[in-house]
Amino acid sequence: MLNRILYLTIAALLLVLQTAACADKVWLEPTRPTAAQSDWYPQAIQTHTGEIIALDAKQLAMRMAGDEKESLFAAYRVIWIEPSEVGEKQAAAIKLFDEKKYDMALRGLLDALSERPPVWRQQWLSMVAAQAAWRSSRGAIALELVSQLDRRPLPPIALAWLPIAWRNPRGISSAATTDAALKRLGDPSSAVRLVAASWLLSSDRREAAVETLKTLSADHSRPVIARLAETVLWRATSPPEVAAAAARWQERLDALPIVLQVGPTVAMVELLNNANQDEVAERLKLSLELTPPHPHPDL
Repeated sequence: MLNRILYLTIAALLLVLQTAACADKVWLEPTRPTAAQSDWYPQAIQTHTGEIIALDAKQLAMRMAGDEKESLFAAYRVIWIEPSEVGEKQAAAIKLFDEKKYDMALRGLLDALSERPPVWRQQWLSMVAAQAAWRSSRGAIALELVSQLDRRPLPPIALAWLPIAWRNPRGISSAATTDAALKRLGDPSSAVRLVAASWLLSSDRREAAVETLKTLSADHSRPVIARLAETVLWRATSPPEVAAAAARWQERLDALPIVLQVGPTVAMVELLNNANQDEVAERLKLSLELTPPHPHPDL
């Protein structure tokens, strides 16, 4: 009898372990306190395992491990996802991207879409491909990928990987990249205009880029793009003005969903360093290095 109980216990444990190993893992931003709640004690990032049913611009639908019910979470809370299954082509392409072999990664990422991953995963892989295209001086391809992706609402986790120049794009920018950005500065896609304008902030078309970003930041029909445009505009601040603006920037940064904070933080670090605000810059830099919200190509 004892042997039978022991056998059943081990079998149940193995089943739990197997289920966990085959589950999607999701990191979620904690719910923000209401006006009636205290925010004195920081809340921990939540992790859940289970099966992702769908992820779009508004919500994540997920079936938790061991639960038949469908759970819903706001899409802005999704910080990172480790899918249960990653095809060989996807894994190889992401490895090339992590190794900064962007030319090879671009081809691999586009080829990986033939594995037919879920829609949310296709969107993220395509955005990584846009990053690889930009970083391998294929600006026209990067902008076209962004244009295609922006035809349908995107979850914030995909928008967080837009190929935005959060810092001076030394070693990335080229004449071809600038030319591609100029051609699409008036594009119908707000995301394309945002990316193109960010590339041009370090060019002789800076004024046109600033005007485009100001227009985007005031567009209430695309609130996420507007908030990203506002933070990209920080890069147009002259060094003498940075110290006075830093506290306001920090407030705006803290108000962003965690998933969107990496790029603006990178921008702040560079601006503060250029303005000789080294202590504040180092604090922000360490926060990214020691507790990065999620993997990001600018880290």
